Amino acid sequence: MKTILRNIYMMIGTCVMPTAAYAATGAPVAIDSTMNALDYVLQRPAPAEKFPQKRFGDRLFISAEAGPDWMRTNANLTGASLSDAGYRMGLTIGDWITPVHGWRLGISGGRHHGVKDTRPFFAGLSLDYMMNLSALLRKDNPSRRFELIGIMGLEGQALHRDGHRLWGAGGARIGLQPRLYVTSSTYLYVEPRIGIYTDGLDDVKTWHRYDWNASVMVGLGYRMTGGRGISVDNSLFSNDYFRDNIFIGVSGGVVGLGNSTSEWRKRKGMTGMLSIGKWFSAPAGLRLSVGGTSLRQQIGQDRRNGVIADLDYMWNLNSAFVGYNPDSKIETNVVLGASAVYLSGEGKKFFPGLHAGLQGIWKVSPSVGLYLEPNVRVFDKKITTTSSRYAFMPGVNIGLVYRFNSSESYDYYKSSFDYREFLSSRRYFFDLLGGVLMRSREWYPSFATTISFGQWYTPESAWRISGEYETIRKGSNYRSLTLSADYMLSLSTLAGGYDSERAFDLDAFIGLTAGVANYNHGRNSIIWGPRAGLRGRISVSPAVDIILEPQLQLLSIPDYTRRYNPEVRFLAGVSYKLNRTKSERTASTAGILGGELHPYVNLAGSPMLYSESISNPNLRKVSGGFSLAAGGWLTGASGLQLGFAYDCLPFNSRSNQEIKTVSLDYMLNLTNVFTGETGRRFEVIPMLGLGVGWGSCQNSKAALAIEGGIRAGYRITDNLDLTLTPMVTVWQPRINGTRYNNHHFVGVGRLPVGISYRF
Repeated sequence: MKTILRNIYMMIGTCVMPTAAYAATGAPVAIDSTMNALDYVLQRPAPAEKFPQKRFGDRLFISAEAGPDWMRTNANLTGASLSDAGYRMGLTIGDWITPVHGWRLGISGGRHHGVKDTRPFFAGLSLDYMMNLSALLRKDNPSRRFELIGIMGLEGQALHRDGHRLWGAGGARIGLQPRLYVTSSTYLYVEPRIGIYTDGLDDVKTWHRYDWNASVMVGLGYRMTGGRGISVDNSLFSNDYFRDNIFIGVSGGVVGLGNSTSEWRKRKGMTGMLSIGKWFSAPAGLRLSVGGTSLRQQIGQDRRNGVIADLDYMWNLNSAFVGYNPDSKIETNVVLGASAVYLSGEGKKFFPGLHAGLQGIWKVSPSVGLYLEPNVRVFDKKITTTSSRYAFMPGVNIGLVYRFNSSESYDYYKSSFDYREFLSSRRYFFDLLGGVLMRSREWYPSFATTISFGQWYTPESAWRISGEYETIRKGSNYRSLTLSADYMLSLSTLAGGYDSERAFDLDAFIGLTAGVANYNHGRNSIIWGPRAGLRGRISVSPAVDIILEPQLQLLSIPDYTRRYNPEVRFLAGVSYKLNRTKSERTASTAGILGGELHPYVNLAGSPMLYSESISNPNLRKVSGGFSLAAGGWLTGASGLQLGFAYDCLPFNSRSNQEIKTVSLDYMLNLTNVFTGETGRRFEVIPMLGLGVGWGSCQNSKAALAIEGGIRAGYRITDNLDLTLTPMVTVWQPRINGTRYNNHHFVGVGRLPVGISYRF
């Protein structure tokens, strides 16, 4: 029996061993292809992304915000409009615990507008959970320029209105914050949010047993980057001399006065401010601002004009949270201080108060910045007719600030003045500008045109002479011709050194203007006054700039609406730059001085404006005439022209006055003078001359004539030029016979278009 069992085991072993050896050589083995879905459904989620090293407050952020606020209205629960809006503003501070999860604590204040026109003031405290949806879906990326953040939280409010006790309300809210990073640490956002609160938020109980509150907040914020926390580096800030970090500014904007948006619209006005201050440390400075305002009042009440003064503490958020960086392009300052205003009108005139604002600066250079500053002033209720305890004066200012760099920075940019580049640049310029003007707070169809010539005699300084024409077509029917002289200072060169290829330059100027004006259908009067403004230059080509120029003038005008008349002008146009280097001047001297006489003839026709038509509304405004001239160039730059002009002008409502004038003009080819080239296709030629004129009216006498203008010529062929010659001719008033009208002169302004033939 044992022998039989042993034989069976040996047979089984003989069969199994070859099979095992075959499997060991890599033979295919059957695989179980069934799948258990629970292995995937119940798998553990990926761990949340974390910061490598996290400390409390190392990714802190702070923001300031403001915006409209809505509640249920008298009509229905959802019919909110801008006229039903209240307002709120606030400050928030928070921290990111992980790239996805964070928290935010906020304080806010404002005024609701609820049912039955209730307008309670409120102060709120909120705590929000924040989820960075961009980091959740796309991982953390500190270089990301746009992020979307979801918000959910709680808010409690303390509320009060006149004649009622203090009460409270609380609720929950949600929001969505699209955030745009303008720098690595600065961001802008718009945050719509809505919340459900306990009943009585507007001090009115309803059967709904709850109140809703919605708002759209616009904010500016700063964040800590790189986990550095508040250990910022301000070592680059220096204050060795008193003039270091002093700044001056000028701004203008709009203001309102009252306790609601409707009152602000009724009592709105303009304001202008001049400021001076100093940064005593990188994050802290003081500013003194003085300016004026003019507030519109309700129908039947006079405007209220006044003087405003603010003394503010300024907190630079860049230096406080990121560290001082003189090359930073964007800066934000929190403004807190005291304010005072002196207003015209009956009763009390002086009102002290408080002032707060937020100033965002875009630095176009290390020293020059453009800024936007929303702000609010709080005064006693006696400043207006409000029934509330306080009155608010909100406003928005746009301005320019210039900051004196520290001594090290000053030495650096002074050393960057490359005078060799400056001497070889185009230093002479022509400006042709036009635009609109507003005088004495009233807007009428009013226009101004100006033509200017100037020179940059150092990299940062220039002079400019301008001829200007203004017209106001309503009221006094005002028209004027003036001559202005300005000193110009290149703020861009002061801030960053001279650069002939800079895309944008900003200049400031101050000067005087004087001339003759005609208004109220009366005699001509002498006007004069100081002026100042800014001149922005956008480079189009080495020879052409686009000019944007806001101006402010204070004109002395006899027997006008007031003795001194403030005037704001906004002009735009082009600047044509001319110059040549010393070597170019040397090479071309022989050609200019030794040129042959190049004779030509010119025929032109023109519309014109007669001075007597301006002062007499019964005469037609536009007349016509023609001119014939012959001349020649004595050198490449200088020439003489003998001309005859015929002008058909209105003498009275039934007849015309025909004036003929013979004149001799001196011409200066500025294109040749500044470029040394005699064959350019486009030329600019000023001309000035004397002549004699006589008229066709009875008792007309021969009169001395003076004329001047600028000819722009475009060469069509070697022999033909197309010309445009703005020109003014004035005669003694005797040319009109006995119709002197007590005027010192009579004249015409022509715009002849013609053609010249070169022999």
